[in-house]
Amino acid sequence: MSVGSRIKELRESKNISRNELADSVGVTVGAISNYENEVSSPKEPILFKIMESLKCDANYLFQDAIEMPSMKNSVSIEELHLVEKYRALDEHGKEMVDFTLTKEWERSIALQEQENNLPEESDTTYQPTTLAAHFDGDEYTDDEMDEINQFTEFVKGKRGK
Repeated sequence: MSVGSRIKELRESKNISRNELADSVGVTVGAISNYENEVSSPKEPILFKIMESLKCDANYLFQDAIEMPSMKNSVSIEELHLVEKYRALDEHGKEMVDFTLTKEWERSIALQEQENNLPEESDTTYQPTTLAAHFDGDEYTDDEMDEINQFTEFVKGKRGK
């Protein structure tokens, strides 16, 4: 996610309009739009005002722009809100969330393992329970019917029956 996308995500999560952010920072609405759409980048003093207005730090805005090992475990705004809610729970609530999360994680892992162990399409053999050919009786000659029956016997013979 780009710096502009982070600004937009954070602004929207705080229910701040572009007009409000522009007024708070001292730039035009078009400038905010340009920052969010990566048309232009805010200069350093404006960037500091944006971070102050959105109550975030540079680590949040630039977490995807700079390749750092510690940034691999970044969280989204939604995940941050979940962490905040979790921290507000009492011990019983945290225990319930931990239990549910563990069970759902185990279920997801089991599903992934099950999907990984499914045979490939090329490994599966389709065995019809009924083989039928429908015709009015006068569509095939006697020679053609003999050939169809011979082919049927040939197919059965290939599978060892």
